[in-house]
Amino acid sequence: MEKRIYVGTCGFNISLARYVRLFDALEVNSTFYRFPTERSLKNWQKIFSQAQGFFLSLKAYQGLTHPISSPTWRRSSLTREELQALSERVGCLKLTPETEEFVSRSMKLIARLKADFWLFQLPKSCKERAGGIKAFFESLKDKFETTPLLGLEIRWSDPDLLEELNRTLSVLPVFDPFINADLTERFFPRLSTLYLRLHGGYERGRINYDKSYSDQELLWLRGMLQDSAAERIFVLFNNLRMYEDAQRFKDLITL
Repeated sequence: MEKRIYVGTCGFNISLARYVRLFDALEVNSTFYRFPTERSLKNWQKIFSQAQGFFLSLKAYQGLTHPISSPTWRRSSLTREELQALSERVGCLKLTPETEEFVSRSMKLIARLKADFWLFQLPKSCKERAGGIKAFFESLKDKFETTPLLGLEIRWSDPDLLEELNRTLSVLPVFDPFINADLTERFFPRLSTLYLRLHGGYERGRINYDKSYSDQELLWLRGMLQDSAAERIFVLFNNLRMYEDAQRFKDLITL
């Protein structure tokens, strides 16, 4: 099988119709903060249905991944009382009636958009609750008529957990090859599919989203992908200059 590299961004703030003409992959991030309105959903359906060979990923709703203590909930449309009612009931891939409802709504969204990928991103605060992660993914096994690819990005170091989930449940490890050298070394030579999120840089213990990738870094990435075992590769830029860097990388891989 010929190697194919898809390039896009994590989120979009330009016209979606314009976006699908520029890139061949997209990770929709707004689904993390809230479920889309029916109006938005119909517009997305129309545009994505006309985008041939396009790769669509949806970021999982924060009710599945992030505890109420996470600052990301400030951007939700929920009232303080509604948030208090969800306390200790959501996040970190807990299995509760509330998260079951979030899964059900997400599955309907995935089916309507014919999404190819469902991304789960867990914050570092979930590290102490990592024991329940496998049970959550096991619970998804028989719920989809057509199962999308599933991926997990964790904000702490546990290569063995990612390895086990991939080996036993085909959950793809999602990571930044510039930041997670250990995961690059472990998974690039083996996986037939790679899903990479490029955040910018890592400085003083924090992600620097303001960083733009140099030509040398993008050339390095191209070489690493060419040498990897992967046949399908999804490269999603998540830095502040994501459009410019994604276009530069797309141009680079077509040379």
